[in-house]
Amino acid sequence: MDSREARVGTLVGLLDGVKRTGKGRIGTIEKMYGHPDDSDLAVEVRFEDGSVALYWYDELRRMEGSVQEAKALAS
Repeated sequence: MDSREARVGTLVGLLDGVKRTGKGRIGTIEKMYGHPDDSDLAVEVRFEDGSVALYWYDELRRMEGSVQEAKALAS
């Protein structure tokens, strides 16, 4: 994902190889830390199981549609 694509409310998925302890790999950006033009932009993602985790923007990919549609495409 490009840093300028990161917006609160954007549906995102974890890239292959990115570790996560909770259930699911698709969530929604809730908060952003830094500026989209900076290379150190971090985002807080809420996942379907209710957990929240912090990721660098380049660990994520933008997903289209709803969580259910994105899950179907990812599997």
